Amino acid sequence: MKIGEFSKMTGMPISVLRHYDKEGLLCPDYVDHFSGYRYYSADQIRQVHKIELLKGGGLSLKEIKDILRNADDNKFIKDILEHRESVYKDMLVAIAEVKRMVFEKEEKSTKAEQEKLSVVEKNELGEMIIKGISLSSPLNQKAFLAACRSLDEEIQKRNFQRISGFLTYGGMDQNEIQVAAKVVKLRDEIGELHEDINLLFEDDEPVIGKWKVVGEYAVKEDFYSDAGERRESVQGNKDREIYFLPDGESYWIYSWTKGYLKLDGGDQSCLCRYQIEDYQGSRYMFVENKSYEYLRGGMPTVLVLEQIDKKRYNRREIAREDDLDIPFVNDERVLGDWKAFDFIRNKEEFAPDGNHIPQERLFFKHMHFGEEGFLTSVYLDETTLGKEIQSWTKGYVLRHYNHTACAYEIVTVDDTDYMIIEWKSGDYRWGGYDTDYYVFIRDDV
Repeated sequence: MKIGEFSKMTGMPISVLRHYDKEGLLCPDYVDHFSGYRYYSADQIRQVHKIELLKGGGLSLKEIKDILRNADDNKFIKDILEHRESVYKDMLVAIAEVKRMVFEKEEKSTKAEQEKLSVVEKNELGEMIIKGISLSSPLNQKAFLAACRSLDEEIQKRNFQRISGFLTYGGMDQNEIQVAAKVVKLRDEIGELHEDINLLFEDDEPVIGKWKVVGEYAVKEDFYSDAGERRESVQGNKDREIYFLPDGESYWIYSWTKGYLKLDGGDQSCLCRYQIEDYQGSRYMFVENKSYEYLRGGMPTVLVLEQIDKKRYNRREIAREDDLDIPFVNDERVLGDWKAFDFIRNKEEFAPDGNHIPQERLFFKHMHFGEEGFLTSVYLDETTLGKEIQSWTKGYVLRHYNHTACAYEIVTVDDTDYMIIEWKSGDYRWGGYDTDYYVFIRDDV
């Protein structure tokens, strides 16, 4: 479900959810590179309740994160909780509830809770239909919209996906009308998506230019109606833009040919059909979005873009670039070999003794810092060297090939040196995201 809906269901403000994500405490189940939207699963509602219970027990965010990361280590969790019991005598009731939550199996929903659920049935065509609360006739528009929102929440809580606009059952000759929608059941696990995107290029001049993401909708009909709601962006209020470059030229994860937007994010690739329509003086593009629900066995959603201009941009002018005109300053501490140790979203996640990503799963493998700014890097099996391609100066790795200056710092923990360095990938250069970080450790072998 989208972040706004998750916020409503949990009572957790969006700002707090973003803070929890930044701290690595409660990360979205999925973040779509295409639209930048955060998605949370219904199971994560229980995770929020666990966090709130743990906070109620007086635990710090760091302690809560440690508990969630070590959920199978009962002794580890017990030690933390018993320490808190000894410190906060007046929190014994809250701590007891936390212990019950951690060590006992979750109880099944009660019969009364089940009776509150909407009815799911199949129609004459074999399609799954979920029906919401009954409304009195004649239908009141305000009550209808409220019922639609309530039904949408119920659909997502139960791991369904709505694949139609809102339907009504009943008529003028009846006292009640029910709001309903066609749905499909979603899997719990997120699948992979690897489609052949190697179509021959066919021009489509009207799509060239800059497009702004208006929002993502369950179905196209929602864009034109008051019943459907658009989804919240991972970037908050900042407009997210997608460029259609001349001749279908690729940038970041995007390229295109007539009728299709191509996505190649490394871990997934797909063809997304698009249609263009003019509406109320603006030109809109409706893109088939094979995102979170689709990867869980559902149907594509609809991403709506609005054309901002028809300029013929090129890759260089739309990329975020850093000033590389930094004079060389020596740094004796950085000289030598470093091997990749971890990949983190922000510096606060750095934990030498915590769980980290094995080196074999890391893209960035190794760096050698030589004299006078000479730098060699290994990405997977590819070695990059040459000062015209990349170099270093104190505090920065300068990647001339993509015009980024990646700041580094060296920290020492238990006599071991670690380098935390910015990773300014395509997400940073074209997607508007903040930088991620790699962690390296000295490799003196």
